[in-house]
Amino acid sequence: MERITDNRADIYQEITDQIIALIEAGTRPWSKSWNGSTAPNIPLRSTGVPYRGINVLTLWVAAMTKGYGSPHWLTFKQALALGGCVRKGEKGSTVVYANKIVVDDAKGDQGDERGEDGKRQVAFLKRYTVFNAEQIDGIKAKYPTPAPIITATNPDERDAELDALFGRVPVTLKHHGSQPYYQPSGDHVVMPEFADFHTSDDYYSTLAHELTHATGHVDRLARPSLISTKREDYAREELVAELGAAFISGAIGIKLHDREDHAAYLANWLQTLRSDKRAIFAAATQAQAAADWLLARMGAESAQQMDEAA
Repeated sequence: MERITDNRADIYQEITDQIIALIEAGTRPWSKSWNGSTAPNIPLRSTGVPYRGINVLTLWVAAMTKGYGSPHWLTFKQALALGGCVRKGEKGSTVVYANKIVVDDAKGDQGDERGEDGKRQVAFLKRYTVFNAEQIDGIKAKYPTPAPIITATNPDERDAELDALFGRVPVTLKHHGSQPYYQPSGDHVVMPEFADFHTSDDYYSTLAHELTHATGHVDRLARPSLISTKREDYAREELVAELGAAFISGAIGIKLHDREDHAAYLANWLQTLRSDKRAIFAAATQAQAAADWLLARMGAESAQQMDEAA
């Protein structure tokens, strides 16, 4: 399907370049998934509905680079409607929305996908600007910090609430060895013993990463990259798992694990993003689908089906 944008600037390239710049600096753009507490840290619309996919990532980046602590984001008009006012001089952040338009080839347009009537659908990517609640006066009382899903965890102990959440996921979990991984042929996750991790958050966010891989199984979301032997597909699958773990960690209020092989993965992700300006959009979409699947089974959050950028 052909894609167009309503802006002269290339939104795909602009957002990809922003992500690349952070990775080149040694920073994971999704590290803002944790806000220092057990409160969920998924960016929220003015209605309280969570953003999804690539917009979660771009707003995490904005919050991280500009120092915002609130998860709430509003357009200028939404702020005014609530009696608030964006402070003078404040600059907004970009979010995107994907839709489709129908083009009539009978009028001379050219395209790839045509229906029987000669018409085709074209993906339409649109940007709009939002402001963090901390940039807006007069709305603080309307946007309190979201309530935690879990209570504060002891960093040195297993957490009964988290064990219960992850235990509801219908994927076999085994504990042995020194490396975590998902085994597609046996459809099970292998984790080192809990005591082998530095903190409880390290254990649970690593488990979220491996369970994200498991969602790619043919009987679940059937992601081709899970079983591909191509190097570029492996890098894409790891990016999906990393983002999926971030989305899950942000939703339930745990800190994302700092990988020991951090530098190697950053290099692989850079190569992927540099070669395809849409790669991060596709990875975020697949990661969101994986997080939806897992969170729905955990019972931690209802999977919201919204039209977002793909």
